[in-house]
Amino acid sequence: MTVDYDILQDTLKSSLLERNIPDDELEDEDVFDYLIHILLALEGTSNEEIHDTVAPFLEQLPSVTDEVVDHVSQVISELILSDGQASKGSNVKKLDKNVSMQDELAKSDEHAVLVGDARAKVSANANEQKDMFHSTESAKERRKARQELERARKEYEASLRALEDEEEKLEGKVAAMILPDYSTGRNDPDIKCQNVSISLDNGRCLLDDAELKFTHRRRYGLVGKNGIGKTTLLKAIAAFEIPDFPRHHRVLHVRQEIRGSETSVLDTVLAADVERNALIAEEKEILARLEQTDAAEGSNSLSEKMAKLKATVEDNDKFAADLKRLDEVYGRLGIIGADNATTRAATILSGLQFSNKMQMGPTSALSGGWRMRVSLAAALFIEPDLLMLDEPTNHLDIEAVLWLEAYLQSYKHTVVVVSHDRGFLNEVCTDIILFQNLKLEYYKGNYDIYVKTSEESIKNRVKEYDAYLEKRAHIMEFIDKFRFNAKRATLVQSRVKMVEKMDLEAPEKVEIEAKWTFDLPAAEPISRPIIAINDAYFDYSKDKKEDAYLLKKINFGVDLDSRIGIMGVNGAGKSTLLNLIMGRLRPLKGDISINGRLRIGYFTQHSADKFDLKLSAIENMLITYESTNPSDQEMRSFLGKFEIQGNDALKPMMMLSGGQKSRVAFASLCYQKPHVIIFDEPTNHLDMESIDALVDAVKNFQGGIIAVSHDQHFISETCGELWIVSNGDAVRFRGTFNQYKKEALKRTSKKVAESVKMLSNVNA
Repeated sequence: MTVDYDILQDTLKSSLLERNIPDDELEDEDVFDYLIHILLALEGTSNEEIHDTVAPFLEQLPSVTDEVVDHVSQVISELILSDGQASKGSNVKKLDKNVSMQDELAKSDEHAVLVGDARAKVSANANEQKDMFHSTESAKERRKARQELERARKEYEASLRALEDEEEKLEGKVAAMILPDYSTGRNDPDIKCQNVSISLDNGRCLLDDAELKFTHRRRYGLVGKNGIGKTTLLKAIAAFEIPDFPRHHRVLHVRQEIRGSETSVLDTVLAADVERNALIAEEKEILARLEQTDAAEGSNSLSEKMAKLKATVEDNDKFAADLKRLDEVYGRLGIIGADNATTRAATILSGLQFSNKMQMGPTSALSGGWRMRVSLAAALFIEPDLLMLDEPTNHLDIEAVLWLEAYLQSYKHTVVVVSHDRGFLNEVCTDIILFQNLKLEYYKGNYDIYVKTSEESIKNRVKEYDAYLEKRAHIMEFIDKFRFNAKRATLVQSRVKMVEKMDLEAPEKVEIEAKWTFDLPAAEPISRPIIAINDAYFDYSKDKKEDAYLLKKINFGVDLDSRIGIMGVNGAGKSTLLNLIMGRLRPLKGDISINGRLRIGYFTQHSADKFDLKLSAIENMLITYESTNPSDQEMRSFLGKFEIQGNDALKPMMMLSGGQKSRVAFASLCYQKPHVIIFDEPTNHLDMESIDALVDAVKNFQGGIIAVSHDQHFISETCGELWIVSNGDAVRFRGTFNQYKKEALKRTSKKVAESVKMLSNVNA
């Protein structure tokens, strides 16, 4: 039989389409052209040979499974071997040897390298390493890996779309709270739910028969590894998706980021309390029905309104019902503090460092960090029965963090906090909830007490397990020694039963995760001066007078043993000072001296976001440091020091966990071998394990450190010298970090009082 090229091509593609392979995966005509030519050139072939020829090509397609490969191979075999022999008489010339598409693609990469394409060079280097790795894998394993990659890619894109949809749905809103249901008659302030299970849409289980419990007026810190499901749990609670969760509670989960609108900051916060708004709207409706709007408008308080209405309303059933409901509305408005709403909102905004001008301005004029503060302010203003804060200290400066700590310590209801800030958890929390192994474990005390209690518990469990093993080994020694001794048969049998009972009641083996650490390598020594700023002035507008500049007459020095923490409110000029130190900005007056051999490392909260998530860790590192011309093997070995090894180093970074991405960022920092490292909010988005590793690495680093951070634990552990940026000056603080905290809290309290007083005068 003679097999025509077009027939073979149509058969091949149709057999793939029959198995629902997407059309976009069949668009590479070159691949199919090579495959068809190879099939036409086969002589004296068999089903097995056709299968082995087809499989390597088909496994390049993400959606192809083993079943698809078998199906296509069978269809092609039936076509070619329909007469019991290989196709003959084809006009297509037989190739001298099989053609490898991988080799052809590599050639195209090599050509791209010759014309100077940096990414092609990286791809060629990484592909060589991938070939070495994949050569030990079976075709089935490679197909499984590709399918896993495609699944991860789709999940990643779906999560991005979900975030975009949520932002679109909640545009301009700072909080989403479902109105409570008071008709149930329940008023228990505590919350307790048994057998709580939560799963994602993809089937992944987060909680399985866990116990969820919150005691009234306790403040809980919810901790666990990044990606374990803490935010998902908070969202489920806020949406009342937990079975048997009491509906009479006002529950609020603060969103991490919001979109701006033209509504003023103060009005946005006031509008956030949906229950207050609903009650005010209902009040107006009832007043309209009672035709007493004019009489009530001149009243200054809720009690005066009620008194006037009772004096004028006729005694009939309809009016009586309206009056009763109006009394309930006013009662509820009084409970949630509607009378002093504006003052409370202004107090909270001032505590979060909003000036009066910012409070009156639109949220659209604010940066993402300040809009996050609006969301936080709205949540504090609402005062829900269960307030859930998700990384509330992100985007806050240290002054705002200290004010928030003091505010939450006196909060009248229940609080749940997810935070990476150990110092914040220590100051705020009365209890810690550990999210681990599909369960919720509860510990009394703040974070440091939880760590101590947890470590003691692990030690006790290890001792218990070791005691069990020792006792079992002792008994087994007796059994083995006298197993074949007839005189001791009864004793041996007794010991065997004892061991069987011990095994049934044996304590669980304790799995202790090794603590991950890394080192910041020391750079070669260089001579002084390292960095010196002398009488520097700077502002982004040259038209201002010198006394109005953002930074004025700054005198600042950095050495290789410096450990400097820079404090100050957002907008004071901290980031500008860092940019001057790094040479990214030039002073308008004065001078800055930087050693010509100095290498400065820069690590920020966004360091892990700079990578191309479609590329592997190796490829990203090779691109970042292309100028040093590292080999892929060298880079792979280097990443291995940060536990990014094996397949983790080769797969796209979108498939890595948040902690693994952070480790790649740490690796990128270390590869530079900097003399001085500048940290700008480095702990944001890191888990506790990564923060501890970073703190240890910084403490052991033989170079200079400059840090801007709201994380009290990070600053107190790594910085021995504090500089305050305020009112255009950068002045060294002569005192400890705890002394600075007390002074900062006093300044903030004074500022809040002044702001509220000024706002009251404006509204008077």
